Amino acid sequence: MSAQVFKKFAIYQIYLIMVYYVMSLFSLFSIGFIIGLTGAMAPGPLLTITIGSSAKQGGIVGPLVVLGHGILELALLALIVFGVANFLNNQMIFSGIAFLGGLVLVYMGYNIIRGLKNYNLSVSDSGKKAGMHPVITGIIVSISNPYWFIWWITIGMGYVMFARNLGMAGILAFFIGHILSDLVWYSFISYGVQFGGRYLNLKVIKIILFVCSLFLITFGISFIIKGYGFIR
Repeated sequence: MSAQVFKKFAIYQIYLIMVYYVMSLFSLFSIGFIIGLTGAMAPGPLLTITIGSSAKQGGIVGPLVVLGHGILELALLALIVFGVANFLNNQMIFSGIAFLGGLVLVYMGYNIIRGLKNYNLSVSDSGKKAGMHPVITGIIVSISNPYWFIWWITIGMGYVMFARNLGMAGILAFFIGHILSDLVWYSFISYGVQFGGRYLNLKVIKIILFVCSLFLITFGISFIIKGYGFIR
């Protein structure tokens, strides 16, 4: 084999490797997006609180809640990558998260219901700043949900371990796809609530908020019961 032919063959092999690498990254991104979208669309406390807050603070709530949620997920992802998240498999840790998280969700739901009497559709600066910041809400609601931990230390950890074969780029491809699905769905929901709110009267919005709060309290009680059951 001449030097020129060998050079062309080597370039072709490098090209095939690069194509395979890019396609693998795209596959991880797609998997992260599809799995994340499935989870985001499922009813849960984060979706409930987003709907309730968007009616008051506008469509920006969705992206900001996802930002808080993403910060927490990025931190947990780092723990998984560096192999220090195994402690989350501990039954007592799960029980504590479920019990305390349930209390937080119940309080959030109760607080929304308590404020319905004086609720209005004002979008003044003071109104937008009232209550907990959406980024903080995204962090607290996420960490209050024990099933979020379960997802990451089972399904999420499995895909992260697979993605590590492609290095940091593989892990980032999976994570970006995952968090992008949350951003797309929650932005769609929050802006839908904002613009849809123009055609809803105050009474209808209060009913929606009340129902969302009941769901939030139901999620919280469910977490408390499960946490208490594990402790027993």
